[in-house]
Amino acid sequence: MRTFVAIELSESCRRKLVGAIESVRADAPGVRWVNAESAHLTLKFIGELSESDLPAAVSALAAAAAASKPFRFRVAGVSGFPPRGKPRVIHAPVLEPTGALASLADGVEQGLLRAIGLPREGRPFTAHITLGRVRNPRGCPTVEELAGAVKDADFGEVAVESLVLMKSDLTPRGAIHTLLHRFPLGS
Repeated sequence: MRTFVAIELSESCRRKLVGAIESVRADAPGVRWVNAESAHLTLKFIGELSESDLPAAVSALAAAAAASKPFRFRVAGVSGFPPRGKPRVIHAPVLEPTGALASLADGVEQGLLRAIGLPREGRPFTAHITLGRVRNPRGCPTVEELAGAVKDADFGEVAVESLVLMKSDLTPRGAIHTLLHRFPLGS
């Protein structure tokens, strides 16, 4: 099964993200926007996880969550990958200055490496909320234009009290996410 580890967003944050998407949707026809109900912060994309590896992955994620205390982060602004010019991915940056989020992401990476041999990411963790994926660069404004269109966008603060293991089923209408396990932080 196709899986990933994530932090869920507050309903308020999701509503504000929808507003931002709606404000730029007409000017970016080459973008496939995410479904607001499924917006989340991905800590680690696992990919295919076998039923036989599931118990070890669950144990590793429970340990990573237990080692982290609840914290907060803010979602603000609009950016992209790459961060200038025509993006491939449009996202809202996540601001968490204490290092708690980076530490949690590292704990997830290390735990899954030890438990099921899942390789670490080749690039540093960049906390973000994916808003859309660019299908046609000609039909997408630059990152600078998108950021200007939603100037001073503040999507609010999110209280992080757990992480989740999600199953992702791809369909022609987009991914359908199903909660497999929830892991409270600090327990």
